Amino acid sequence: MSTDKMDSVLCFGVMGVDQIVQVTDYPEPDGHTQILSDGVFIGGEAANTAVTLGTLGVSVRLMGNTLGEDRYGAFFRQQIRHYPVDLQGMDVAPGVRTGHAVILSDRDGARSICGHFPDLRSRPLQAGDLEGVRLLSVDPFLGKNAVVAARMAQKAGIPIFSIELSAKHPLATLCDVVINSAGFIRRHRLGSPADVAIGLLKAGVETVVVTQGKAGCSVFRESGHSFDVPIYKVPTRDSTGAGDAFRAGLIYGYLKGWTLTRSAQFASGCAALSCCGLGGCGHVDGEQQVLDLISET
Repeated sequence: MSTDKMDSVLCFGVMGVDQIVQVTDYPEPDGHTQILSDGVFIGGEAANTAVTLGTLGVSVRLMGNTLGEDRYGAFFRQQIRHYPVDLQGMDVAPGVRTGHAVILSDRDGARSICGHFPDLRSRPLQAGDLEGVRLLSVDPFLGKNAVVAARMAQKAGIPIFSIELSAKHPLATLCDVVINSAGFIRRHRLGSPADVAIGLLKAGVETVVVTQGKAGCSVFRESGHSFDVPIYKVPTRDSTGAGDAFRAGLIYGYLKGWTLTRSAQFASGCAALSCCGLGGCGHVDGEQQVLDLISET
């Protein structure tokens, strides 16, 4: 199945702005480090995913948290228009403080995120928002509106991809595919990646992927079959948004009708390319670029 205008994806989730500061080394308390480079970029899980899908040629619409009329909101709205993303339904309101993050990135691409999202409110999805949508990518960080959106999609027979969920989250019973990072599992002390995956599968998720940075990813199926996919080595500059690029790649493979193995390999290639530049999106130029990378190994 080819991606075309009928294969529309709605990314419903977090939008914001990232200030990325690349340093020689992380400083100790009261220490000092040298800044190698810094810049300001659009960010947020939904935005990064939408941009990568758009540059892969998928028809994609971006909706999510309300943006403010502040400088961060203005910057985001200006920069997102450089990418092939449908912004119909994007919500802007006075008095809202647009979320942003300061991200420290070291020379090896590892990063630490200081996020500030004080007004992560959103407009509830309406039935008309799903018209023509073939797949919903939803972030859990929008709270009950994320759950409502997933319920609407499930009722309409639309597949649902989400991220960073435990088996107890209300989205777990609604999603077809869940992608968790090992960092999320570790920070929330949820147990081993395999145990978390099994819990989600028991909750009704069909496929669970655990991304593990340089260790690649592990894919778990409800059938009991699981497999690992290694990373593709590239000159890494910044790993911000790698997980979002992975999600976009996995969605792309699904829309193309590829096997899960090929889709996961393609997703891993997207994640690798995302690490080649500063910022969480805009580093994947198209399908062939990714296929060239994964065919080299």
